[in-house]
Amino acid sequence: MVKAAKALILATGPNGLGALRSLQKAGISCDVIVDSHDDVSWYSRIPVNKQRFNHDNESELMSLLRSWPGKNQVLIPTSDWYVNFIERHQQVLSQKFKYALPSEYKNGDFIDKREEVLKVQAFVNLPVSMTHLPDTAEALVEQCQLPIIIKPRSHQHNVFARKNLVVNSLAELQEFYQQYASQLDMFIGQHVIAGDDDSQWVCNCVFDRQHQLVSYFTFQRLQLSPPHYGVTCHARSDYNEDIIEQVYKLGVGCRLVGPVMVEFKFDASDGKYKYIELNPRLGMCNYFDSQCGINNVFASYQVALNLPVPSYQQQNGCYFLSFYEDLYSRYRDGQSFADICKAYWRTLGSRYFFIYFSWRDPWPAMVVGCVQLKRSFLALTRKFSRGDNVRL
Repeated sequence: MVKAAKALILATGPNGLGALRSLQKAGISCDVIVDSHDDVSWYSRIPVNKQRFNHDNESELMSLLRSWPGKNQVLIPTSDWYVNFIERHQQVLSQKFKYALPSEYKNGDFIDKREEVLKVQAFVNLPVSMTHLPDTAEALVEQCQLPIIIKPRSHQHNVFARKNLVVNSLAELQEFYQQYASQLDMFIGQHVIAGDDDSQWVCNCVFDRQHQLVSYFTFQRLQLSPPHYGVTCHARSDYNEDIIEQVYKLGVGCRLVGPVMVEFKFDASDGKYKYIELNPRLGMCNYFDSQCGINNVFASYQVALNLPVPSYQQQNGCYFLSFYEDLYSRYRDGQSFADICKAYWRTLGSRYFFIYFSWRDPWPAMVVGCVQLKRSFLALTRKFSRGDNVRL
């Protein structure tokens, strides 16, 4: 019997932890590299070998990879930075590792939101999008109705150290223009589709080297952290054929290869699911996929090795929960204690999966729980010391 190739996870946060657990579920031995001494994957019992490097230090990471024991391991990136790193150093890395990235298009083009919109617009339903911001706030409002979300084109273009900025009035937009007048080329703008958090959907999927959709999992977001414009903290697995059809066209049209996370939002004004963004990597909820029967991490591993991807059917009606972030998000959103209890009560008895906790790998959840409790205690202490009102 031929021994399965090991995988090397380039881990960041829960994305990396989920990849470790998904591959363990498939019986694949894993190593891990993290870019922080407190990364949650460092505390997992799963990796055979562990190494750390200083965040964003490319030369240090390359030195680690060059000296990594063995050959033909499958390299699994779990952040945009790692994907960009692999894309830039393919000539060197391909001599030692296997991985699944597009060859015809650079992944960096999908991480740059401007290039992404230009590439996908022929294959999906898009909200009104401005890939080049006009010179004045008034001109932008004429072309793209308020509210508008301003997005940095990529982490390399992010000059205001936040994921995005939502502007609801002309005055807010004028303030943005005054502050970033010389840096408008760093951003794109899109019309914000009306709707609560539960109007947002995600398709985590994998494309083979012929750009065919070989693995896919869809879920409905129920709550985001921060509210409305953040990351998933509560979700439900649910098969969505309309979204999968768009994703299929996207893969063929953009010649995608490997793991992709695609976000959509339902637009009640025309009854269509509108494309929000694409990330050419494994999503944060990748272990939720695996627990619901669709192991997209293993599918990525198989594509990297040019092996067939097994076909499975997803389990619907299962729930994903990042409890601390969900609780805090609901609090920030102004939900009362009674409303929060009702939200959890409605799904009591349903099958739940948690972002950090696993009976087989409990230590990461314990570490994260201690960190979150400490942060909460310090935040409350600061509020009480200032005499602020604390809402319960």
